[in-house]
Amino acid sequence: MADHFTRFPLHEGVNLYVQPTRKFKTTTVYIYFHMPLEPVTVTYNALLPMVLARASADFPTTAALSRHLDELYGASFSVDVTRRGEVQSIVFRLEVAGDHHIPGERGLLLRGLDVLASVITRPLLVGDGFRPDYVEQERNNLRQMIEGLINDKRRYAMVRCTAEMCAGEPFALHRLGRVEDLEGATPQSLLAHHRRVLTEAPVDIFILGDVDPEQVAQEVPRRLPIPAGERRFPDTLVKRRPDGPVRAVVDRMDVNQGVVVIGFRTGITLRDELYFPMLVANGVLGGFSHSKLFQEVREKHSLAYFAYSAIETVKGVGYMYAGVEFADAEKCRAIMLEQLKALQEGALTEAELEMTKATLVNDMLSAADSPGAMAELAVDQVFSGRDLSIDERVTRYRQVTREQVVEAARHFTPDTVYLLTRKEGGA
Repeated sequence: MADHFTRFPLHEGVNLYVQPTRKFKTTTVYIYFHMPLEPVTVTYNALLPMVLARASADFPTTAALSRHLDELYGASFSVDVTRRGEVQSIVFRLEVAGDHHIPGERGLLLRGLDVLASVITRPLLVGDGFRPDYVEQERNNLRQMIEGLINDKRRYAMVRCTAEMCAGEPFALHRLGRVEDLEGATPQSLLAHHRRVLTEAPVDIFILGDVDPEQVAQEVPRRLPIPAGERRFPDTLVKRRPDGPVRAVVDRMDVNQGVVVIGFRTGITLRDELYFPMLVANGVLGGFSHSKLFQEVREKHSLAYFAYSAIETVKGVGYMYAGVEFADAEKCRAIMLEQLKALQEGALTEAELEMTKATLVNDMLSAADSPGAMAELAVDQVFSGRDLSIDERVTRYRQVTREQVVEAARHFTPDTVYLLTRKEGGA
């Protein structure tokens, strides 16, 4: 399966990865600027791409930028901010039609790179800062996004459990940042941060499409001039607080349904040999509808509206979570921990193992049909230093043994039990 990215170092800390393929009708560019998770700057990192995406020196209004993208046969452009472990990444994405699908057209990718260069390196400035009304509007938008986290109670419970479990660690910070930092994000301070990102953040550029890698490698530095600077990749080492009793945290709110989240430490990351067994262990525990949590908590005992588990593979933490009636929260918690203990003691049937491996293999094969999924897998490989193709990943999953799954599960150490429940005296 042709899913390999060829790496071209552009200069210190800036790398280009190109995957030539005719599988897609478009050519997609992803640019990641990696910054450490830190108080204050975590919010600036989230706000910055939102402001940059509004306009540039070459396209001085949002409408002008939008019109130019339309002229590129409806090119799509978006920004995001992600978190892997204790690294926050500012992401720029551009998708343009492949030249071979537009008769007589050439150079759409190059014109798209010009747009990205304009947005990223030539921002619209007013005086000594960004355009003030754009900054104010995007501050309000980001504030609403952060405050809106509470509207999705399942997601909110996961955020709160993370904040409690990792208190004092950078991972406790949410990728969108903190409301209290927004007032300090002025047009001037945000521009200063922009300059820091351009010169300090390691950069990974991924391009997928019907392209010539060598030609792209020659054009990208010319079209997208990212300045040289001191670029040190943020620390991604696993950090663990000292072992101690499992912490219990309760939040009471006006809610119609309770949420139980059990945060656990794995100490296993995508750099480790137990990485693939860990993913299979998570799948057996609660990754899918055939998993132990779903079958025991939801199907057998009818205690939960949902019951799953998830793993964060850079930080080395995981979660079991379920939506429950208030009166059933304690029983649900106990059964969730029982299922983890059972897996750690070897309660794993051949059917559970093979079904989980087959599902993970199918998910991996499906990733090859999505440029976004391919880029995300490639970023994982940057973090891990392991260059594995889709086929190699599939083989790794198929080779996982029952004993390896049990060994990986034994690393799942419960740390914090979080409960979101109704207020005292609620009906």
